[in-house]
Amino acid sequence: MKAYAEGALGGEMFKLAQVNRIIAIGSDRMMNAVREARHGVLAPHLNPKHLGIVSINSPMQCMMKEVCAQCLQRWVDPETGKEQFVFTCYNQDQPIDRVDFKNLSARLRANSAQEKLTNMWLDRILAKKPDLRRI
Repeated sequence: MKAYAEGALGGEMFKLAQVNRIIAIGSDRMMNAVREARHGVLAPHLNPKHLGIVSINSPMQCMMKEVCAQCLQRWVDPETGKEQFVFTCYNQDQPIDRVDFKNLSARLRANSAQEKLTNMWLDRILAKKPDLRRI
């Protein structure tokens, strides 16, 4: 984005200062890097009033909207430092400057062993049933 803003990629379609929204979708580390870049290397090139949004891929269990709390995400108000918890299953698109990415990373790591065991179990079942229809 910095190279684009500085014209190093050849031919701009628009100036980054004209952008009203930045939406980041990816890993927790990538989205945090976008958050940091908005306030760092990209700040001189961006509209200071743009809206930054991230699409959170948090652990979810119940899929019933605000029931099990597996998807709770910590927010911190960037101006006051006030802490708040939100259900990401209700709305995965969240303000980038409020998301506590360190907390999100820890929550995602907590499910890592369970996800690996589930994949191993499915591999075992599918190996025993090669004719099982896979969709």
